This record gives sequence, structure tokens and C-alpha cells, in this order.
Amino acid sequence: MMGVVEAFSPSYAKARVKFLEAVATASLPNESHNHPLPGRDGEVIAMDVALDGPPDADKLLIVSSACHGVEGYCGSGVQVFALHDAQWRARAKA
Repeated sequence: MMGVVEAFSPSYAKARVKFLEAVATASLPNESHNHPLPGRDGEVIAMDVALDGPPDADKLLIVSSACHGVEGYCGSGVQVFALHDAQWRARAKA
């Protein structure tokens, strides 16, 4: 399990990498929707979407992380931490 501090990042690029790594670690599919313009530091920015459960399920956990402002760092950290917790994900779909 990832520690709380390790889930947070100092930049959008690092936060996105951690989110995508958490999605991969949880063996979840990811869809990335790239923004047509680069980020503040010239990086690719995107909305990344992970689906936990079959698309036709009665209950599906959708986790979406995007590129909006500094609050995105906090939200991404919370999402990364939660994605590393299989029990939390199971309860979220219950």
C-alpha cells in the first residue's frame, strides 16, 4: 500500500504519472483524452479515466483525473492513494 505522502506530487506531470501507475497497478483500463494545447511547462495534458468494473455493470467506479489548476494536485493525490486500496475500491462499488 502506498503511503499518503507518496501519493501526492509537486507537478502536473508527476501527478499524472502517479495516477497512470496506480491505474496500471490496480489492473484497470485507462482512457486518455489529450488536450489540444500543452501544459504550463510544455507537457502533454490530458483527462485520464479509469473504469473499475465491467462497462455494463450495475455499479461501476469511474475515476477521472484531469488538468485543471493547482487543486488537481490534491485531487490526484487522493485518487492515487484510493486506487492503491483494493478494499476501498470494492466498497465504492458496493
